[in-house]
Amino acid sequence: MRGIRVVAVAVVCGLLGGVSAGCGTDETIYGEAEARTELERLTGLLRDVPDLPEGFSDRPRGGWTSPFRPADRACARVLDTAGSGRPARPSSVRAAVTYHGDALGELAGIGLTTYAGSAAERRFAVLASELGRCRTVAGSEGARDTSLTGSPLELGEIGDAVAAKRLRGRLDGYPYEMHLVFVRAGQTLISLVHAGMTGLDAGRTARLARSFAGRVRGDGRSLNTLVP
Repeated sequence: MRGIRVVAVAVVCGLLGGVSAGCGTDETIYGEAEARTELERLTGLLRDVPDLPEGFSDRPRGGWTSPFRPADRACARVLDTAGSGRPARPSSVRAAVTYHGDALGELAGIGLTTYAGSAAERRFAVLASELGRCRTVAGSEGARDTSLTGSPLELGEIGDAVAAKRLRGRLDGYPYEMHLVFVRAGQTLISLVHAGMTGLDAGRTARLARSFAGRVRGDGRSLNTLVP
């Protein structure tokens, strides 16, 4: 695919100006070469996706960022994680893109983050808890006429574990809906934001989540398999 622009971030000590021998955690040690290989793998999983729901462009753009800053800290953290920012921990590698749909303002932001050892399971548990506490999303000071109310979003079984929420209300005074989904597939955490200014189809959200969970699990590799 020509012209693809993938926002991808690899966080390892060497890449941040630390020691080049590698990053140590309580579970594994890996260096720049392994992290770059994993980054290439994740980036490849975001390319040439043949089973996107109808209406989505197959030309991904840069990773998704939240159009506002929530006042609630739990909501802010889950939106930051779903966005295209730098991973919070030095034991992770991340790539992210955004696909645009054909409904008004529709987009799907996809992020893939691989964690070392069992960190993905722990990270998912934290995010699921914070997502559960994110009930009303109001914009912080300066985000006028922005308020979204959370409600359950049932998507069925996806990957090893899934947590999802529907957020519906107004963004800068305009009708807005957002489906926020986290899926764990092995050591990879998948974040999905399906958003738009008209009613969103939960079935399309589920198909997006299953598509990328299937790609991650079908690839069958993880960062730790690259460690001697």
